[in-house]
Amino acid sequence: MTSSAGNFRLALKTALAGCLAMYFAELLRLPQPYWAAITAMIVMQANLGAAVQQSWIRFAATAVGAAVSIPFVAYFDQNLVMFGVAAFVTVLLCTVLHLEEGLRLAAVTVAITLLIPHTGRPWVPAFNRFLEVSFGILVALLVAEFVWPSSALEDLRRGLAAALLHLDSFVAALLGRFRGQNMVDFEALRACLATQARKNADFHTHGRYEPARWSAVRVILVKLLQHEERMSQAVETLDIACDASFCGGIDPQWEPEFTALSAGISASLQRIAEGILTRKFSTPEFDFEAAIRALDAKANAARIPGPPAGPVLQTLEGVLRLHTIYFALETLARELAAAQVTARELVPARGVPPTIKQGTEPGKSSRGIRASSS
Repeated sequence: MTSSAGNFRLALKTALAGCLAMYFAELLRLPQPYWAAITAMIVMQANLGAAVQQSWIRFAATAVGAAVSIPFVAYFDQNLVMFGVAAFVTVLLCTVLHLEEGLRLAAVTVAITLLIPHTGRPWVPAFNRFLEVSFGILVALLVAEFVWPSSALEDLRRGLAAALLHLDSFVAALLGRFRGQNMVDFEALRACLATQARKNADFHTHGRYEPARWSAVRVILVKLLQHEERMSQAVETLDIACDASFCGGIDPQWEPEFTALSAGISASLQRIAEGILTRKFSTPEFDFEAAIRALDAKANAARIPGPPAGPVLQTLEGVLRLHTIYFALETLARELAAAQVTARELVPARGVPPTIKQGTEPGKSSRGIRASSS
């Protein structure tokens, strides 16, 4: 699902949740039905997990605000000083209970209960406020579950594929800079990686609030997320080593093996991204162990004294940078080899229906995936 389509669906679901909450709250004769509508629109999120998380926080925060309000309205009625004390206590309790995202709603509950004139028993306005918020939350969750449902699990799956493709682009740019070629906007590439990493972390957190949090597919996706995080750490090392002032310094005798390993890393990143989306993995996979052994052999041979391969490698910095680049690529390759094994677990067993939706049509090329993920 593209970003524009997702925003359109979220807008429609938010509007629908607000209208339904208002309509049924009036039908049930709740005292202030508009608070149900407001709450429903506040807690509506792009996926079910995020909506459940926001609902729980706001439900608990409203309960705190209502509980604090009752004794104050019972013993002090409409007292501005006591209202300030109640608001202070409410915000403090929400902070202690890690309900920071809902503390404003809790404070509003205190304000409505203590500042607006009410008749009848003192606990009634606080209870009504809690009831209206709870009803709005219920409507929002029903809309999130049954109207164009979107899960954090699905978002994480697509986000992982996008992150791997961003890594592929960044590694290719770094190696191009190392060879003195293809100078691109590295800050933009780093920003894309950082943004996608934050999104995937959020999807992972939201997934804990969904019914599928114990599913086998989510376990596999979390493993792939861990692989991707370790790959990113290796790429960060590569980024430091491939400095712009150090380029074109690869030893010619390493060239075939170095190029083969780099090409295998790129092909595998694209292949795993495509497999995550389509749940179909082509064979054979790239043999990272053989490629690493071949490069190891050249690295060991390079330790034998001999004439320098180039002007850059005559310096200690050049030697250190080259070996750091080699080490980072080897680390990335080993992590990719493990990720290939994990990714294959996404392929459903014969006769077992898929537990997540397919993101692209079978047979879609890596180039097409790259375009749709960016």
